[in-house]
Parts: sequence; structure tokens; C-alpha cells
Amino acid sequence: MARLRWTVVFDPPRDGPANMAVDHALAEAVEPDAAWLRLYRWVRPTLSLGRNEPAAGAYDFGRAERLGVDVVRRPTGGRGVLHDAELTYAVVAPVAAVGRVRAAYGVVHAGLAAGLRSLGADARLAAGVAPGPPRAGACFDATAGGEVVAGGRKLAGSAQARIARALLQHGSVLIDGTQELIGELRRPSPDPDTPPASTTLREQLGHAPAWREVATAVTEGLAAELGTEPFIGELPQAAERLIPALERRYRSHEWTLRR
Repeated sequence: MARLRWTVVFDPPRDGPANMAVDHALAEAVEPDAAWLRLYRWVRPTLSLGRNEPAAGAYDFGRAERLGVDVVRRPTGGRGVLHDAELTYAVVAPVAAVGRVRAAYGVVHAGLAAGLRSLGADARLAAGVAPGPPRAGACFDATAGGEVVAGGRKLAGSAQARIARALLQHGSVLIDGTQELIGELRRPSPDPDTPPASTTLREQLGHAPAWREVATAVTEGLAAELGTEPFIGELPQAAERLIPALERRYRSHEWTLRR
């Protein structure tokens, strides 16, 4: 992926459907010689569901609304994630330039881990453990092989999808807070005595670094792993034109509750 022209976008906070629409639009609009790293946040706490994750009967959406938690379904696979005090990243690159998808997954995670180590976290890649099926629990309940861990607990989670000619990989780096709220929304609720499987940068560093500090570290770590020099830019016009229609999809109950 090093031969690609990489653009980094530090995007303003958006709500769940808008964030998913932007990632999807970048993938639809990808060019053969260009790749994107989008770093972003969420305007409200948001539960994102994996593309094929069961929804009806698995989560209490009424309780989510009462607690002020939005719900959106991602274009990528995987399991539920609570997005709140975190950095979210999206890597979009043409499939033809990526090579083996699993290898790309490893390269991105190696870059994430390197960036987080530069902040002082003991971030490393987990040994190979197969992920569970979508109904097995939330994303941060368990660690799959190759994911980023610190102190034996999961610090970043990711999911992938092939969209048109592109590979989209996006995920969360936990800066602060917990994933406990997602347990309150699940049916049935998990065992409250189960120790947390995830960790945060606050726990690892003794303080919560600023979002921009984490974003810069992740950018530099990925650039070093890819052997490239990215430049800071904005979303391409081709993607901007696709966002409104895609956003309507991600706002629809039919999409969110499709399983």
C-alpha cells in the first residue's frame, strides 16, 4: 500500500449515520492510486452494530433512547461497539493495491500499535484467536488475533468490508470511559462480575490524552508502517456528492433493524 497517495482527513464530529455515510462514500469514490485515512469523532454516544449482527431481541433500543445513546448499523462486519470517548479511524484503499486483505488488516494494526506506543502505551498485537460469531457479544468483550492490546486487554477494535473497488477498514481506539453501557443495552445482560476485556489510554497512561494528540500519533504510526508521507487534506468532491444518499440509508430503520 506504500505506493499509494495517502490523504489524512481530520474530520469534525458527526452523528452515527453521517459518519457511516462518509466512510462508505470514500470507499465508493476511491481512485486506483489514492488512499485515505479519516480520523473522526461522534457528537453523541452511539452504539454501532456490525453489518450482519442480530439486532431485534439482542439490544434494548428503547433503553438506548432513554439513555441518550444513538444506534446505527455499520457497512462493515463485526459486533457492537459503543462509540464515545475514543478516536475512530477509517482506512480506505483500492483493493487492487492492497493485496491480501488479512495482510492489510495486520499492517493497519501494526501502525496503530506503533502510534499508541509513541504515547507511552504498551500497545502490541494479540496472538491469533478466532473471533466469535456476531451473537457472541460486544466487540470489546473479546480479542481476536492481530488486534491491538495493552496489558492483555483490548485497546482498539476494527472491522472490514469490501465496497465496490475499495477496502474499508475502520475501528475505535479507546481513549477514556468504558464499554460497560453496551452491557446495559444487551439482551440478556452479561454477567456483571465478568472482568472488563477492554482497556483505555487513560488506564494505560494515567491520563486521557487529547483527541488530536492521539490522532497525530496514529497518523505518524501508520505512515511509518506504510513507508509513506501522507498529507492533510479534505474529503474529495466525488465522495461529498455521494454522502446525502448514503446518509439516508444509514438513517433508515429498515437498515438499522435489518436482522
